[in-house]
Amino acid sequence: MNRSIKNFIAITLVALLYAMPVAAQPQQKGPWFFNIDGGGVHQSKADLNDIEGNFSKDRWFVSAGVDYAWSQRDSIGISVGGGQYNYDFNDEKDSNGIDPWNKINDTRVTMTGRFGFGETGSIFIIPTLRFNGEKGASGSDSTWGIFAAATWRVKENLTIGPGIGIFSRLESGTKFFPVLAIDWDISERWNLSTGRGLASSQGPGLTLSYKLNDDWSFGLTGRHENAEFRLDNEGPAAGGVGRDQSTPLVFTASLTPNKKLNFSVFTGLEFGGKLKLKDSMNVLVEESDYDTALLFGATFDVRF
Repeated sequence: MNRSIKNFIAITLVALLYAMPVAAQPQQKGPWFFNIDGGGVHQSKADLNDIEGNFSKDRWFVSAGVDYAWSQRDSIGISVGGGQYNYDFNDEKDSNGIDPWNKINDTRVTMTGRFGFGETGSIFIIPTLRFNGEKGASGSDSTWGIFAAATWRVKENLTIGPGIGIFSRLESGTKFFPVLAIDWDISERWNLSTGRGLASSQGPGLTLSYKLNDDWSFGLTGRHENAEFRLDNEGPAAGGVGRDQSTPLVFTASLTPNKKLNFSVFTGLEFGGKLKLKDSMNVLVEESDYDTALLFGATFDVRF
């Protein structure tokens, strides 16, 4: 069993240990609600197309948060989380045999706000402050982002509305993109909704799910990921910026034994992958697409 699979199994076991004792506690009636969520994912080895070599990666993330709801339609909350990307490049990959990066720390603080208006409308605001970088990289180079959406319950089975995502970038400028917020019960068992990911880097994604029974559901989720991080003062682009972007499409199986606990496993493919390396002067050092890669992982979500 290789190191990546061992790391993934360890992460999954830790997730279960966190989740199971808390889920056994009685559920509070509010107005305060607490949650712990996280998980891990492994991407199999993928060949680089424009330069020699290949790489694989592991990722884990855990966060904890608290929400205060003063009515059924109004709440605010905050969560703090941390994790790590672990990249494993082969020895042939880049110039002078030096890996462009290895371990990337991911730390973020997220606030959430949900406010009802009119009879059926709601406004969602989710600002985030994050730091992604190697150990020893400049801690002042944090980035911020915000999701905002307005939705309306147009039918008993359909809530929908437009939204926008805005993200600052380490390189330069600010990125804007549209978001569709939707929760549609197509039938008694089928649902199409804006989905969440394992500390998704960009975009909430979209999930088509099928509810088998009260405990089990299955789904297909797609999203765009765009991870950007500051590099340390060593390596081929000292003090520069690394970027990893892709579009994962995964099949999920979720167990929800009660309203307090959800545990999911997933597997799928990562399409359209690209790695980019820039130096501290924002000059492109290397850029390469990478092949479609297999990925699998697990997540948990505990509310109490």
